[in-house]
Amino acid sequence: MPSCEERIYSNDYFSALFDFWPLEEELSDLSENFCYMKISNVLGALVLDKRLLPPLSYTDYTYRFLPKLYAPMQNVSFPLLKSGIIQVQQPPLSLTGQSVIIGIADSGIDYTLPAFRKEDGSSRILAIWDQTIPYENGLAGQDENGQASAGERMRRWNDDSLKKRGSLDVPFGTVYTREDINAALLNENPFLKVPSRDETGHGSAMAGAAGGRVGEEIYGGAVNAEYVIVKCKQANRDLRQFYYIAEGAQAYSETDLMLAYRFMDSYCEPFRIPLVYCLGMGSNMGPHDGTSLFSEFLNGIALQRSRAVVVCGGNEGNQAGHYAGEGDRDVELRVGESVNGFTSVNGFTLEIWGSVSEIFSIILMSPGGESSAVLSSIVSGSKRISFIFEQTIIYVEAELAEQSSGRTLMALRFENPTPGIWRIKMRNAGTFHMWLPVRSFLSGEAYFLQPDPEITLTEPAYASEVITISTYADATGAFWGESGRGFAVDGRIKPDFAAPGVDVPVPGRAPLAMSGPDGAETMNSLGNFTVTGSSMSAAITIGAVAQFLEWAIVRENDVFIKGREIKSYLQRGASKEAGVEYPDRRWGFGKLNLQRTFETLRV
Repeated sequence: MPSCEERIYSNDYFSALFDFWPLEEELSDLSENFCYMKISNVLGALVLDKRLLPPLSYTDYTYRFLPKLYAPMQNVSFPLLKSGIIQVQQPPLSLTGQSVIIGIADSGIDYTLPAFRKEDGSSRILAIWDQTIPYENGLAGQDENGQASAGERMRRWNDDSLKKRGSLDVPFGTVYTREDINAALLNENPFLKVPSRDETGHGSAMAGAAGGRVGEEIYGGAVNAEYVIVKCKQANRDLRQFYYIAEGAQAYSETDLMLAYRFMDSYCEPFRIPLVYCLGMGSNMGPHDGTSLFSEFLNGIALQRSRAVVVCGGNEGNQAGHYAGEGDRDVELRVGESVNGFTSVNGFTLEIWGSVSEIFSIILMSPGGESSAVLSSIVSGSKRISFIFEQTIIYVEAELAEQSSGRTLMALRFENPTPGIWRIKMRNAGTFHMWLPVRSFLSGEAYFLQPDPEITLTEPAYASEVITISTYADATGAFWGESGRGFAVDGRIKPDFAAPGVDVPVPGRAPLAMSGPDGAETMNSLGNFTVTGSSMSAAITIGAVAQFLEWAIVRENDVFIKGREIKSYLQRGASKEAGVEYPDRRWGFGKLNLQRTFETLRV
């Protein structure tokens, strides 16, 4: 029987989400046969042998519990000044994120960069959990090979009674502590000691924009904060194929993102200091009303004392991936040649969300004029639609009352789509919304001919308690056209405010410099570059939130503060422009201005 870690990495297994916690007497059997990873008191991930189960589908696994995939929100004048961050770094406040932890789950971090070190050269990184490197280090509870047994590691991970869990108590992957990192930094080639790398540079850019500093050059607000980093593994083959993710696209499972937070939280517990968790990824899969499973999970974090969550709003505003309509409509969808002719990914997904009480139907018409039968939203099971003169196969599944939102959902998966104009004829519909995948998941063109740029924030940005950020250009003050926009489907106010995210300076090395077997060549390629994307807006904001947490908790001005209250303070201090009615679909309550937030506290 493979170990749990071996099953997690194997393409013969996959992880499904569940909102239950097994009884104590069931745990031994689960760990032996299934592998259960606890995420929270109400959530867990069960690792299943796909060879013993039906193929992936919403019918067999339900939409809510089949993990969604998330993409980094990055497109490859100084923003901190206009955001009021530099000002509060200066006396009399002198806020630098001291004794605050920044948690980032992304593509990892280049721990060798001077931007993430203290003045004495030691690392500001408390730990890196690299989910991509199988466990090799020894630990108490070892097996015959001198390594910690998989069962012991899983037991400790799932045991909340262990107040100070060992730093290696993760269900898979390898953890490198600050001691490991400091020892590596003394080596001529650090990557021989700590081989964790950030191949894309996205995670390092976020960490730099949040709190990077090289001498007197400041890149982020929280220059004295410490980091807990999770390098997330890529989603497994089955999920990528199920969602038709483009070859080479970065795609991360929400299961691993939620496990990442559990690690950060438990690792921070012994330090008894505040934590701000940042998500620089997004997905178009979900109800866009704050009720998704991931949204509920993040809300629970934001309602804890000394915790805050910042989520980017995505880069989908101008991607023509959202359609909104009401009543009988013929929705036109353009599919380009490259979608059909791509070497390994020949398809895409499309979600249709209706109102709570709706029962609608659709008719699909191909570019060649062939029509499907009438498909109702009360369809049971998975329907396979084929055409006589087309090679396209469309899989249709529906949930009359999707478990998270209670709304009607119809999910379509287009396989080998014929290039041209597809028509989706909506019938007997009330208000409805359609979403295509985020642009980076598509292998070619797929877009609505009459799109709606509103309600284009990516999931889980609609979670009610998190701090959701849209993006503007610092140099001009103008809203960035690619940025996601609100509000939510149910009208709730999102985003909360906007922050700079265009041409943001960050420290680092170009990703191409990471080639080579051992990485020695990367030691001589230091520099900085600019990055654009909503993930940068979120990163700048987490630096500001870390500064605020230092004022509130470390300096004991509000020791019981939660993420909800921090969001309220920052909304109150946001800068507003004349002629804009707030809250606004693009700007939320205005532009991030940390200095003004503190000024409002004097009133």
